[in-house]
Amino acid sequence: MRQTAIVTEIESLAPSILQLTVSFSADFAFEPGQYVDFRFPEGVSRAYTIASAPQRPEAVQLCVRIGAGRGGEALRKLEPGAEVQIDGPYGDFLLPADDPTGVVFLAGDVGIAPVRSIVLHLLAIKDPRRIVVLYEPDQRNILYAGDFDPLARAGEIVHESGPIETLVERNRAVIKESIVMAAGFDPFLERVHNALESIDADAHAAITESFGPQP
Repeated sequence: MRQTAIVTEIESLAPSILQLTVSFSADFAFEPGQYVDFRFPEGVSRAYTIASAPQRPEAVQLCVRIGAGRGGEALRKLEPGAEVQIDGPYGDFLLPADDPTGVVFLAGDVGIAPVRSIVLHLLAIKDPRRIVVLYEPDQRNILYAGDFDPLARAGEIVHESGPIETLVERNRAVIKESIVMAAGFDPFLERVHNALESIDADAHAAITESFGPQP
């Protein structure tokens, strides 16, 4: 389904990473963990992940990495107030709703965006499942630390950052008894697969979301 939206805010989260906030005239329904096809005024379209929870369907946040090519050029020219077209939502990076098992998220770089959407949703609906977020940032740019760190201090989630192999080894016990969801670029997902196998966890059972080749 295509809807017209207005870009209301453009925020720099880290070098080459932006958060776009878009508003709709009608509520935009989506499941946490999904993405949209974002069509720029120039007609260029790119897939961008939703980073906000569905509790605010009138203002959706998208986390995007500025890449090379026409998409990157269009992002650099984008300004607040621009009218864009949004197709979607798409994607099946979805936490099973009927499984009370705790969940461990393994995220690399902007792969933290769909994780943020799911985590904020789980907390908003007071889901009792244990939530563990293991994050490998790009060059120490820990995205959304302002959300995750206070939640970790309050004991609502576990949030750790560092090399994913180290985090998997450190949390091997909880990983083996949890649903595992992993999101990031292909090389990261391959490393996740190998790390899970190294602790004798079922790597093939993990729910994964690929962001494509490493940019």
